[in-house]
Amino acid sequence: MKKKILNSLAALLLASVYFSSASANVTIIGTRVIYPSSEKEVTVRLDNRGNQPALVQAWIDDGDINQAVDKINVPFVLLPPVFRMEANKGQTLRIVFTGNNLPADKESIYWLNVLDIPPKDKSLADKNQLQMAIRSRIKLFYRPTGLNSRDADKSAAALIWRKNNKTNRLTAVNNSPYHINVAQITAETADGRKVLSENGGMLLPHGTKDFTFKTSNIDNIKPTLHYQYLDDFGAARDVESQLGQ
Repeated sequence: MKKKILNSLAALLLASVYFSSASANVTIIGTRVIYPSSEKEVTVRLDNRGNQPALVQAWIDDGDINQAVDKINVPFVLLPPVFRMEANKGQTLRIVFTGNNLPADKESIYWLNVLDIPPKDKSLADKNQLQMAIRSRIKLFYRPTGLNSRDADKSAAALIWRKNNKTNRLTAVNNSPYHINVAQITAETADGRKVLSENGGMLLPHGTKDFTFKTSNIDNIKPTLHYQYLDDFGAARDVESQLGQ
């Protein structure tokens, strides 16, 4: 019976609409999950802020947002995978690492998904209805022994910035074992104009990433720039940095 439910939800998922957690009645408390390798399990809180009960499916994927739920293979068990949430009630999800080999010298990233399926309106039982399932998805970082929140903040504040061969881009270099989420970069031109990056992005451990600015040319920007990164709690922190060579 449970397998039939999972397969039905997986099929519904293919037709679901993906929104941020703020768009759903069932919301994930927090914007990211940190799983220290020293822990036997971590928990995530969900709240149903709607006035109706909801059927919820939760799962973890490895980055492929379109992969069928029953085809995903990740080193975690998530409990419960399917459940009913009453209106204005909460639910705790348990995430258990199954012990598969992951890199011991850098973070690994996965994604926690929550699918909120509202009930059908019984008052419209004799009419056609469009049932909209809303999917929320946040990052799950598996953090090996020796890595910690303090050093993650230090690493995020130590990004190296260089001019790119594209005149409206800067390249960020991450020399750390952490995933670093940059929210926005601000620079100033020689004539005093502020220029902003078009969007943020995530740097992989020991990786680089290009950031495009809302201008055709940033060759004349001053060497001092500011950027924001998101810490373990999803809070934006401001950093002042210098352009490198």
